[in-house]
Amino acid sequence: MATYGSLVWVGQALGPQTVSITDDLIRVTEQMIPVTDIAFDLAEMRAASIAENIALVQYVLANNIDPATVAPPAGAAAYAQRLARRGVPLTVLLRAYGLGQYRMLDAAIGLILAVPSTDQAARIAELLRFAGTYLDRLNSSMGRIYETERDRWLSSRQAARQQWITRLLDGDDIDLPAAEAALGYRLDRQHLAAEVWTQAGAAGADAARALELTRQLIAATLPGGGTDMVATTGDRDMRVWVPAEEFSLDRLTDQIKASGLPVRVAFGSVGGGVPGFRRTARSAARAKALAVAAGQSAPAVIDFDAVAPFALLADEPEELADLVHRVLGPLAVDNAKTELLRHTLEVFLAESGSYSRTARVLQVHRNTVQYRIQQLTGRYGIAVDTDNFELRFALGVCRWYRHVLTAPI
Repeated sequence: MATYGSLVWVGQALGPQTVSITDDLIRVTEQMIPVTDIAFDLAEMRAASIAENIALVQYVLANNIDPATVAPPAGAAAYAQRLARRGVPLTVLLRAYGLGQYRMLDAAIGLILAVPSTDQAARIAELLRFAGTYLDRLNSSMGRIYETERDRWLSSRQAARQQWITRLLDGDDIDLPAAEAALGYRLDRQHLAAEVWTQAGAAGADAARALELTRQLIAATLPGGGTDMVATTGDRDMRVWVPAEEFSLDRLTDQIKASGLPVRVAFGSVGGGVPGFRRTARSAARAKALAVAAGQSAPAVIDFDAVAPFALLADEPEELADLVHRVLGPLAVDNAKTELLRHTLEVFLAESGSYSRTARVLQVHRNTVQYRIQQLTGRYGIAVDTDNFELRFALGVCRWYRHVLTAPI
């Protein structure tokens, strides 16, 4: 047990000064950390916390109590918990304690210097050791109190948010003003939902960081005054809603691709009001399911509106496989050669059967395209000069639902 017996008289001498020190510290704290930086209704609680802490330091010194064993006053602990629930940074709290420590040290050193003695330097050094131990103990204790309350509050708040989101997605009788107040998100407008998830290999802190950076990218694309709403759906995925007015999906897609983050993003269809809030979430989930089915070949960003015909077929795996093998025959085999030929055929059909434009898109020679098309028509029996809707559809199914392909023999 560390004792500071030679400082007992300092603590006792500080007793009559605690009121003036407290008043002065409250004034200084209000100047350096304005009450508007926290909340107006917390001013009285902050003043009480300062008074309790000043009184505690004086009591510990005057009674030779080991500062490493001191617990924070109840009022100070309650103040820290209130700040945590308000989302006020911990640094605001710790800075206030630093100001208090400085003011008490100034007064205590003044008392020591006022009494002529050969051991003044030793006493000041002892006082500084006491102050360091006390402040370390106080900061660590208050930090734990703050973080514990912050975690508890965030957990309960997230649970409440999730309940409101579930009710909005599943229920009909919704108190919209209450939902908007709880979520901090307006529902009487156009919405766009996005499913965000990390790729294989990203886990733990890396996954959390990638998700948060992606959320920031999405939020940064919003016009002035727009706010997003996030629902965590797992350790490696989340769902985000954003107001869709003036939202630039193309620009965001470019930014996500350029970021290099190990994430994939699936956007739903824009929808208005509560029905649109639900519809965009459902379509984003379908787009995600499609991307997951496609595996590593899926793009980093997928837009439901661009793939809706395929995304709506996720519940018909057997029928999809039957259609693909009926239309493509031996071309529906899962190997590198058939994949290359299927991709060439997709581009060829998209370019209206133009060999030169297909070669330009694929960045190959025109003769290469001709050779591949000859293989498709000759070896695989694919007709490219008739109505090709069914053919294009089958090729799209192969691209998005790789499970329909036959394993190579």
